[in-house]
Amino acid sequence: MKKFCVYFAVLLVLATFGMTVLAHAGEMPSVPLVSNSDSNLTEVDTDYEVPISIPTTTEALRLSKTQLQLIYQQEEILTANYAVTWQSSNNAVVRIDPESGKLFAAGVGTAAVTATSPDGRTEICTVTVRYAWWQQLIRIFLFGWLWY
Repeated sequence: MKKFCVYFAVLLVLATFGMTVLAHAGEMPSVPLVSNSDSNLTEVDTDYEVPISIPTTTEALRLSKTQLQLIYQQEEILTANYAVTWQSSNNAVVRIDPESGKLFAAGVGTAAVTATSPDGRTEICTVTVRYAWWQQLIRIFLFGWLWY
């Protein structure tokens, strides 16, 4: 019961005074515990430590697809396991929204779409755009190379 009272007092002090605990790399930070006896705050033995762990992300950047084949004027959405910015190596072939990852096949050819995370990690998706069979017929029989 005494430990509970001490822990409760620590939480009360932290909440009341808005104390901030800073963790340094490689150290196990500790918070001195205080008890409230006779309305006076007194420091208690600092043998009690409150461990604070700071999660670090070491997982590799992954895309939903690393190779993609699209048909001319088709749309697709790429996703990643982190918040990333997107960039196309050839906007004449593939246009991409830098925020959402929405692709638009703007022309026939190949482009590399690069995802870059805020910490500098990159991953590439190779996108190949081609005509569908009916689009190819339009280009051949209806002089589509002039207007399509």
